[in-house]
Amino acid sequence: MMKRFVLALTAASALFSLSSPASAQVWLRDRTTTQGAGIRSGDFELHPGVAGEIGYDSNYFNRAPNNNTGRVGGQPGYPIVDTVRLRITPSFYITTLGAQRRPDGTSAPRPKVTLTAGAAFIYSQFLMNGGEDTGAAPAQRKKLGRDFEYGVVGDFILNIAPGQPWGLNLIDNFQRTAQPGLDPLVEAGLNRIENRAAAEIVHTRPGGLLDWRLGYAYALTHFEGSPLGANFVSPQDFNNYRHELYTSGRWRFLPRTALVYNGSYWIQNYNNPTPGRANSRPLRTRIGLSGLITDRFAVLALVGWGSGNYENAGSGNRDFDSVIGQLEFRYFLSGSAPEAGSSATTASSSIALGFTRDFINAYIGNYQARNRGYLSLNTLIAQRFLLALDAGAGALQYSDVLDRNTGALVSAGFNSVRADATLFAEYRVKDWLGFNATYQFLGEFTDKRLSADGANTVTYSLGFQRHQAFVGVRAFF
Repeated sequence: MMKRFVLALTAASALFSLSSPASAQVWLRDRTTTQGAGIRSGDFELHPGVAGEIGYDSNYFNRAPNNNTGRVGGQPGYPIVDTVRLRITPSFYITTLGAQRRPDGTSAPRPKVTLTAGAAFIYSQFLMNGGEDTGAAPAQRKKLGRDFEYGVVGDFILNIAPGQPWGLNLIDNFQRTAQPGLDPLVEAGLNRIENRAAAEIVHTRPGGLLDWRLGYAYALTHFEGSPLGANFVSPQDFNNYRHELYTSGRWRFLPRTALVYNGSYWIQNYNNPTPGRANSRPLRTRIGLSGLITDRFAVLALVGWGSGNYENAGSGNRDFDSVIGQLEFRYFLSGSAPEAGSSATTASSSIALGFTRDFINAYIGNYQARNRGYLSLNTLIAQRFLLALDAGAGALQYSDVLDRNTGALVSAGFNSVRADATLFAEYRVKDWLGFNATYQFLGEFTDKRLSADGANTVTYSLGFQRHQAFVGVRAFF
């Protein structure tokens, strides 16, 4: 009997192993170059849009090859299930009127309040292997167990007194993610709602020599569906919320060089904590330099310390307490680099090579330490052809895995290697119409297998590879 562990490993291995389907499209991540000029309505710009795509997904459930997911004794586990999906994404955003659309251009007075708000709905209809799956044994479950899924993303940003010595930002980010578990018979899977609301005070000195912000945020994660009962681990067992205190700033002490700092302190709690699923007080602090070596070549170097402060830390590898940081070299392909200490966006054609080290709260053990080298490219050629690449690989370090009820050691900490890549290309036949193609890869490379009770009665392999490829058309205004 797969007591307590069927969904425990489902949630744990899949939740942070998959790029969220609700934000898979590149144009939803950064709309700087992927939305149109907008439709003017008074002092606002309206940005409606709709996209249609069709694509192939090689491993919908993120399962290990050779039926190594969910083996019972020596019997084969779940097979890999692929699918073809039709994805429709309508969106609507509203922004404060930009200076370029005002009759007097940049000479118009700076607005006292600016607004950016909107949402997108991501609907997927499965065209292959959809429908219910009633296979009695794991190896017989070769369907998706559903015909469709949907995700939602929404953003709200209100800037009060932007560009003034003192200002206030109010922010809210909402996301509904559709993500399957390992078993198609559990329809809700890992579907979840996440929301983060924040308020931050911003201080800016004349001439941009200094800007600093201090903020507070409240965030929650809620898994959908109904609890499966006392003898099972349900996704609802991982419902959690957190309070965040954070600060960040930059001081441009030389024309081409800025001192940058960011730090945060979280109070993260599960709704129902247990000895093996502990609350934590993560602390991060990083300081470094952002500088321009030439008009087009920029370097960012940050180093600091991170501590997980997990309540069940005790002995062994249960708490993260180590160096974190980032090193990035970026070359701007056109124009000049942004001001020292400012972030580059997809509006700037650039190529970057870098490395990051950080940690996150995880559902396998207490945390994952992530070491990722990355290469990114963003370029818009002749205002017609947009090309974006984000690829990376590196080591993952898992903490000790504990039994959720007793806190007993199930597995010592272990390492794996994860690789990811997203390539997006779009050709714009009109200022508001583009044809695009997207390729995504995600893989975890490890021989590690985990079991429910340490006796290998039910085992799960954590290694998998997944390819997704889409072609589509998008109208954006």
